Amino acid sequence: MHGNRSKLASALLLSLALSVGGLLGCGGEGGEMEILTVDPRNGATQGNQPVKIGGRNFRTDIGYTVFFGTKKSTQVTIIDPETLLVMSPPMDEPGTVDITIRADNGAAFRIADVFEYQEVSGGIVDRIGSGPAKQDQGNLAY
Repeated sequence: MHGNRSKLASALLLSLALSVGGLLGCGGEGGEMEILTVDPRNGATQGNQPVKIGGRNFRTDIGYTVFFGTKKSTQVTIIDPETLLVMSPPMDEPGTVDITIRADNGAAFRIADVFEYQEVSGGIVDRIGSGPAKQDQGNLAY
């Protein structure tokens, strides 16, 4: 099951959207894995944002590969059996994507339409001075 998207797609056993309170699971050693939360559920198209995936029965003795749409996360950290911390990859266009989690033991999970990429234009330096006007009285400026 290496690299081939069609093979990955055939390995996905169950799919439910988290937005309707569903959770996904696939049998494995040590109990059935569950995906319960994704936080945050949106980020910039530039990527490189930490995203916490909460659940149950993440195995600490195997690795995980996480995809946002078709883009692979460059960093996946197993915090504990209930938490994965991943970095969102850059995305070419804004929009909502699935998150797919693939365990090294073959189990795979797809959370449908759960993460929204948003276009964020300009940096903080570009927005200096675009906040509320200075107050007329006193020395306060914001």
